[in-house]
Amino acid sequence: RRIRTMTIEDTLGPRVSRDPEDLEARAYDFGRMGKRVPSAVAAPESAEEVADIVRRAAGAGVGLIVRGAGHSQGGQTLTDGGVVLDTTRLDRFELAGPDLLRAQGGAQWGKVVDALRGTRRLPCVLVDIGEVTVGGTLSAGGVGTTSQRYGVQAAHVEQLEVVTGTGARVLCSAARNKDLFDAVRGGQGQFGIITEAWVRLRPAGTRFRQYELRYRDAARFADDFEQVFVEDRFDHLRAEFRSQEGLILLNAGVEYDEPPDDAETLQGLGHEDMGHTRDTSSVGRAGMWPSWGFNWMHYHPWRDWIMPWETLRTLIAQPWLDASWLPPSPWSWTGSYPIRTAAIDAPLVAHPPGERGFSYSVLTRMRAALYEDAQELVRRLHEVDKTLVGLGGKSYLSGRLGYGREQWAAHYGDMLEHVMRWKREFDPQHVFRGRGMPFGDGPADADR
Repeated sequence: RRIRTMTIEDTLGPRVSRDPEDLEARAYDFGRMGKRVPSAVAAPESAEEVADIVRRAAGAGVGLIVRGAGHSQGGQTLTDGGVVLDTTRLDRFELAGPDLLRAQGGAQWGKVVDALRGTRRLPCVLVDIGEVTVGGTLSAGGVGTTSQRYGVQAAHVEQLEVVTGTGARVLCSAARNKDLFDAVRGGQGQFGIITEAWVRLRPAGTRFRQYELRYRDAARFADDFEQVFVEDRFDHLRAEFRSQEGLILLNAGVEYDEPPDDAETLQGLGHEDMGHTRDTSSVGRAGMWPSWGFNWMHYHPWRDWIMPWETLRTLIAQPWLDASWLPPSPWSWTGSYPIRTAAIDAPLVAHPPGERGFSYSVLTRMRAALYEDAQELVRRLHEVDKTLVGLGGKSYLSGRLGYGREQWAAHYGDMLEHVMRWKREFDPQHVFRGRGMPFGDGPADADR
């Protein structure tokens, strides 16, 4: 009698594909700095299918890499020969009340805000890429142009449905299964898969006006940046530092029903001149980059940090950046979002202490012919990381850090003990195998 060999489809169920086109489509992330081809792709269409796949994987000792939009920059959603669990078919959402959005983890934020148009409601914080998913950004933290008022996305969640590493479907919130709630918000998908989220909404204006304020005097910019943050003068804030041009741009936006008085809105600010003023009824999309702004065929060496407010003037000077190796605008974007860090209640979104801070990001795009230059920039950004962490900053975990045990201990501080305990509790078989996470030399560091 012929003995039938078990296949990955037998192990993980019918939602698994080994079609070469499906594998190739998940072989890169947005950073595109390395190619890793999975052996199979699981694409569930319901939370119960997610749970079934995870249970089967745990029972068979198969590791999973969780992927939404694949917008990581350091290979976190890639695997060589492992199995990718793609959440993008979990894309349904609806209003669960006048101030509450109920969305599956694979829903894209751009589609969510398009559907909310006319309701005069928006999520408190929206990230600047519309193609990323609800579950993906809640697993990272989520910073955007309204962070000076609301902190991060992960701080505005009423409840989550999570599939843990045992395949259990669990509802969690600040009052129910709180440890799981704290583990998955900012947890990089390493403790459970967010299959559904109840996200709080805020009132929104019917139109949006953005002013581009231009500075060549760094001290005047720093004074204004602090002033408008403390005064809460604008609904949206984002800064860009163009070191090659000796120029700083402050994009400051207001949502409104009645047109604002521009002179009154800008009164007392010290900008040298003003660029374009943008006015639109697409309030939800106002803080997002257009989809054509980043080409997936380019390399994207990319790092983000959250910095203490008192380092702002040092940060603006950017002594660690050399114009000779950083591509000029529009091939790079170096900038900042002010963040009300006091509003962040997600303990795994690491940030400096204090009431307020700011993000600092070096985002680049390079053509395919410049791969060696892109790799060199990755190396330089690792050196920048040492400098910024030395100033009290914390890495935002969008890019691959290359951290060892000592660096992870410094990053998480007292939370590292909870991180390790939560991994043992919620994913005892290390089904979720995130690359470069602080779980020792066990199966979590391997692709399979």
